[in-house]
Amino acid sequence: MTDLNIADEPEETKVERHASWAELFFDLVAAAGVAALTHALGSELGGAGLGLYALLYLTFWLSWTTFMLYGNVSAGQTHVVRLMIGMFGLGVMAASVPGVAHAVLGHGHDLRPLAVFAIAYLATRIYGAHSWRRSEVLLDFPVVQYSVGLLPWFISIWVEGGWKLTLWAVGVSLDLLLILVVSGNKLLEHAQARFTAQTTSRRRRRPGGPGGTGPVLQGVSVDSTHLSERLGLFVIIVLGESVVQVVNAASDARYGIGLLATALASFVLLAGLFGLSVVFGYAGLPHLRAGRISTRAALGLHCLVTGVVATLGVSLSSVVSHGSDPLPGPHRWLLCGAVAAYFTLGVVTGVASRSSDAQRTISRVITGIAVPLLLGLLATDVTSRTLVAYLALVVLAHLWFERRSAPAQGQV
Repeated sequence: MTDLNIADEPEETKVERHASWAELFFDLVAAAGVAALTHALGSELGGAGLGLYALLYLTFWLSWTTFMLYGNVSAGQTHVVRLMIGMFGLGVMAASVPGVAHAVLGHGHDLRPLAVFAIAYLATRIYGAHSWRRSEVLLDFPVVQYSVGLLPWFISIWVEGGWKLTLWAVGVSLDLLLILVVSGNKLLEHAQARFTAQTTSRRRRRPGGPGGTGPVLQGVSVDSTHLSERLGLFVIIVLGESVVQVVNAASDARYGIGLLATALASFVLLAGLFGLSVVFGYAGLPHLRAGRISTRAALGLHCLVTGVVATLGVSLSSVVSHGSDPLPGPHRWLLCGAVAAYFTLGVVTGVASRSSDAQRTISRVITGIAVPLLLGLLATDVTSRTLVAYLALVVLAHLWFERRSAPAQGQV
């Protein structure tokens, strides 16, 4: 059995299904963890801060995806209590983020938040992996069946100093590698062989038991329609968190026409990304069309897109704070780099899903990637509100083009 494409089931077999209230509640708690990360990133924009943000963000995404896919496959048999326990684990992780950031970036001496974060992550991932029925093997997300990536985290509890974060990075890298290299067929074969060996071993210890090799494991895949909705909703929630950061920054700024213009440009930028990802995209991914890429590819691109969108909240709140002053170098590059990264992922999605011809791809590269990077390089003396206005115009240009070409692509 191979990986399914997003929304590639025959029309007659599809049953319309939407996210439950419990699933939406779960997404909000996961987004709270991402919000805690962006607040920590705002205090340190150096390489160490970005590296810590990326590492911790991936832990939240892996934990969220484990429970999200459990709800997706289990459908009406999902245990709400399991989701609530997963939410509590994510909440503990989120509450530990400021302490982790202070210990790592501020060279604090209290290392207890790192231990709390590691234990909460281990407990959340292990509990999420055990939510699946023993006879089922999820083909689209190997880390549910293989927990080798958690071993470095377990060791890190007893390790001091910088090696702790190194072990965390190794563990997350192992999980990502499993997602990339282990196919659905191989995953099912290995799981069946291991399950058969365990069953045979138990029967040898009980000679009077029945013969045979035991039950055959069943490979299960995701409900693509439900998955696309969950991915899109999470992007919307992260965009909303970015709006909250802009509002919070504006509440502390001096009122005036300049503040209104800055807030308006920031909102237009975020609303434009909503249009590209949700209105003219699919599963929260810009330029994606249904049934064009595999589930794993969609999950990977979703992880990157939401991570990039979350960083925009940090950049835009800094824009509101600086007002008529130019942005400092790190803040300017984070803002322009995040916009360029978003459009880079859009180009990858468009090419992978075959929704872009060569001319359209080249225009997206020039306007969506080259222009923001040039602004980051050259706009050293440009006011922060002017810079975000330029970037908002870039997004609006892409929206206009998508709206113009939508009828030809069958979009509403």
